[in-house]
Amino acid sequence: MIDNGYGSVSETEMVRAALDGDKKCLEELIKTHQDFIYNIALRFFLNPDDALDATQEVLIKVITSLTAYRGESRFRTWLYRIAINHFLNTPKRKYELLLETKPGHFSGFSENNHGEEPITEAQVEEVRLLCSTAMLMCLNREQRLIYIIGEIFGADHNIGAELFGISPANYRVKLHRAKSDLLHFVKGKCGLIDPENPCRCPKKARLLMEMGIVDERNLRFNTAFTQKVKDLVADRKNDVSDKIQLEMKELFKDSPYQVKNEIDRLLSSIMK
Repeated sequence: MIDNGYGSVSETEMVRAALDGDKKCLEELIKTHQDFIYNIALRFFLNPDDALDATQEVLIKVITSLTAYRGESRFRTWLYRIAINHFLNTPKRKYELLLETKPGHFSGFSENNHGEEPITEAQVEEVRLLCSTAMLMCLNREQRLIYIIGEIFGADHNIGAELFGISPANYRVKLHRAKSDLLHFVKGKCGLIDPENPCRCPKKARLLMEMGIVDERNLRFNTAFTQKVKDLVADRKNDVSDKIQLEMKELFKDSPYQVKNEIDRLLSSIMK
């Protein structure tokens, strides 16, 4: 049920009203899902500006394609399919292109001492979030999106299969391969999930500050949130996983679920 200011109504009623031209209902429908779309985009594209751009593009597609909705699936399923197809087919963005040419950009920093400036906990957390999200860039686009939706946000296999237009069995195989490929990449690199590796976050924080990528006055990952992903996603007992794989899953779920006021402003401008 959605409260649109006139009392709680069902999503079906909201969709019907939106199709009849009720802009307020359409705006409330979009607002219900826009933050989830943005949080998927942020983990998919890594760059917050690219994530905002992609979210706006999806919202425009949803609004302009609304008359094509036939009610054959839930509205949110229809909407997320639009988002998934857009993310998979949109031109590659900044960090995707960067990490294609420099795959070690976020993981291969020098261990040299880069000065003794004090590093705050907020800066180290910013780097932890940046680097953990950047790990996902080792996956191809489909694997990355399946991992984000299935492992981080916990969509079950039936929902995941419906979103990607494949069978549940095929979805499970693709998710397993994504998890295995990510595990292979992470082993030997991150001390946060494998105690055999030293944690480099403080050293990286100092270097990324010098490079201008991390600025405590303008945090981009450790900001704009009141909840973590794990607060919103019910954990499920799944297939037995490698211990490091479980730690990796928890690392991603401990990241912020961001709520951006910019999306409200973007939506308002689109709806005019």
